[in-house]
Amino acid sequence: MTVEEYQVGQLWSVAEASKAETGGGEGVEVLKNEPFRNYPLLDGRYSCGQYTHKIYHLQTKVPTIVRTCAPKGSLAIHEEAWNAYPYCKTVLTVG
Repeated sequence: MTVEEYQVGQLWSVAEASKAETGGGEGVEVLKNEPFRNYPLLDGRYSCGQYTHKIYHLQTKVPTIVRTCAPKGSLAIHEEAWNAYPYCKTVLTVG
C-alpha cells in the first residue's frame, strides 16, 4: 500500500465514521471542507492540504448528569483542522 492509498483510506474512514454518528441534529456538522494553500504549518514544511471546520454536537452523546450540569453551549465542540498529510494541525474550542 502506498502513502497516497493510505491517505485516501484514512479520509474515507473519517468520513464514514462522521456519517455514522450524525442524525437527528446531533453528531458532526461540517461547516467547511476545502483545500488550503499558502498556510505554513510546522515551520513552513507543509503549506497546502485540506481545511475542515466541524462542530461536534454532543448533547445526546453524554450522560444525563453531564447534560444537566453543563453550561449552555458547552456541548458543542468546534474543530478546525489543517490536514497537510502526514501532518495535521487541529484546534478545538468550546461553544
